[in-house]
Amino acid sequence: MDAMVMSILTVIGTVASIIGAWVSVKYASKASDAAKEAKRIKSQLIDQRKVSELTKLQVSCKRAQNSMAKYGPASTQAGLAGNSTANDSRDVQDFILLLKENRSHFGNKTPNEADDFCSVLTPLLDSFAQSSAPNDQRDNGKQIVIHLSSFAAAIKTRLDSKREAVY
Repeated sequence: MDAMVMSILTVIGTVASIIGAWVSVKYASKASDAAKEAKRIKSQLIDQRKVSELTKLQVSCKRAQNSMAKYGPASTQAGLAGNSTANDSRDVQDFILLLKENRSHFGNKTPNEADDFCSVLTPLLDSFAQSSAPNDQRDNGKQIVIHLSSFAAAIKTRLDSKREAVY
């Protein structure tokens, strides 16, 4: 009789082990799917944050362009009379600071495209802010407008690629 009980217990234990293994595989698969979904959502949230940061950068660049537009290639000396270079340069300075905060969007190497842009624009902005002669203001302002316009294209390219990744 003991052998019979042992055999029945062995069969029951084997069936329970098989059922347990099947349940484990089933839940492991569900856990794996959930982990993949969590990873996908995390990636989407990161991409959405990057889109938001690049959008802020684009808006700031546009604001800087608008502030400096009066000094662009079509400006005249008479049209520049009475302008405040300090006020006009503030938006450009704000853009440079925001760009430095978000430089990682332009590559991990140092210097990257954002660093190179800042190193070109900062001296131009210093010269612009310190100039009192309208011709100097116009020349420096025109160079700033040209650089801002070309960098706006770099921002838009990155923003478009991030938007495509999100949607």
